[in-house]
Amino acid sequence: MKAARTPRPLCIACAAVLLAASLAGCRRPGAGWIEPLKALEPGGAPTNAAIEDLKRGIDRYQAEVDRKVSAAQNLGVYWKMLALKYVDNGMFGLALDALDEAAAVYPENPILFQYMGVSAARAAKGLVADAAEQGRLYARSEAAYRRAIFLDPTYVAALYGLAVLLALELGRPAEATPLLAAVLEQEPKNLDALFLLGRIAYAGGRYEDAVDCYDRILATRPPERLAAQAEANRRQAKEALFGTP
Repeated sequence: MKAARTPRPLCIACAAVLLAASLAGCRRPGAGWIEPLKALEPGGAPTNAAIEDLKRGIDRYQAEVDRKVSAAQNLGVYWKMLALKYVDNGMFGLALDALDEAAAVYPENPILFQYMGVSAARAAKGLVADAAEQGRLYARSEAAYRRAIFLDPTYVAALYGLAVLLALELGRPAEATPLLAAVLEQEPKNLDALFLLGRIAYAGGRYEDAVDCYDRILATRPPERLAAQAEANRRQAKEALFGTP
């Protein structure tokens, strides 16, 4: 009968790999928490006893902390989904409530605040018999748009939304003009911004600027309906500028 084969010794490299894996598996869970938590301790560097207390706390609470963060993230997704569904169905007051909850989870998401601006303005339009509440909602819309722009100064949807609110709802077209300029700096062929800028220029008696806006629209070769509208507006602005068709 053959003698049992003696196992070959592991090479040094293989042994090192296995040792590292073993040590990694034995590493205390939550080891990455120690330094951040030490930084939160008052009075400078914590004592060894305080560090041991922190380690015990990490062992006790890490799983619960991870579970709560995951639950909050899932809840944030729920509120975002609900807000979008409300917006899609024209339920802007309810959308605002859901967006408030989502923003409590994600307070630095500019898209949430842009949707807030839209929802508050649209909700305000339905309150023609309650001027005070309408004014409150318009103010909330403006604040939401400004928050979105603060978080992302290049956010075209928020820049344009605030310009529409200021020019068409709040009677402050002069404040809308630089916002539209910022939109056009990023998107020179943004037809919505050009139409609104032309409208503001015409209403303010700046007929030459209005003509320029409509010329820029026509230069983009827009769809037939928009081209016809731009041509009619351009003609009206030129009549006001020169006194003749």
